[in-house]
Amino acid sequence: MAQGAQHPSVPPLWRRELLDARNPPRITSIHHEYQLENIEQQPNSDEADVIQHSFTLSPNQITEIRKCLPPHLRTCSRLELRTACLWRCRTLALNVDPDEVVQISCIVNGRGKKINKDLQFPLGYYGNAFAFPAAVTKAGVLCKNPLGYAVELVKKAKLEMNAEYISSKFGEVDLGWGYPEYAGPAMAVPLFSFYVKYNNRGEDGVVVPILLPLLAMERLQQELKKLIEGTNNKHETMQRVKITSML
Repeated sequence: MAQGAQHPSVPPLWRRELLDARNPPRITSIHHEYQLENIEQQPNSDEADVIQHSFTLSPNQITEIRKCLPPHLRTCSRLELRTACLWRCRTLALNVDPDEVVQISCIVNGRGKKINKDLQFPLGYYGNAFAFPAAVTKAGVLCKNPLGYAVELVKKAKLEMNAEYISSKFGEVDLGWGYPEYAGPAMAVPLFSFYVKYNNRGEDGVVVPILLPLLAMERLQQELKKLIEGTNNKHETMQRVKITSML
């Protein structure tokens, strides 16, 4: 349409009834992403010592971090690995009380490969098909266990939606003016982290803007450095902690 076409190449479909709730409604799961009580206190963005830093994660760095995982988890997706890594490192950096409940939510796309045959969207469906399931645990358990524990929690939360996460292709959209140089947030914001694609001298990677207090940011940089430089890339035996879910 931006190029002057009279009609869209794919006719839009509304079909909101595809996601209608049961009648009468019936609760089948607990959505942790909406339960904000007992969740760690977020740093105040108005505090003088809060700073922003953008972390870059290249494919080579992701490979190094992957070495921290046990063999059965090394096939996890890059999104799962990045999310689990930043969740654990951020919790360590903030020195969260071991008994505090911490959670991570990541957006999952209901479109794509149809793991759940009941969740199918026709071509042209333009309604919201995203959800953000949450993984929940105590800070002490998250920090004492190796990275693989966090990865398992993230994977389990994603599977609760019964749909495979598929990355956005916005970076490949060409409206006739060439490919976009950048698409993403201008700065870090509290509560959220965005994975922004970047290209550095031909190497694709991801930039993650994060907002934290100064001392916490320094600790976060140290934790990520350990993983990326291989200081901690030997798989450690994971404590046997039963992962339960009420999602």
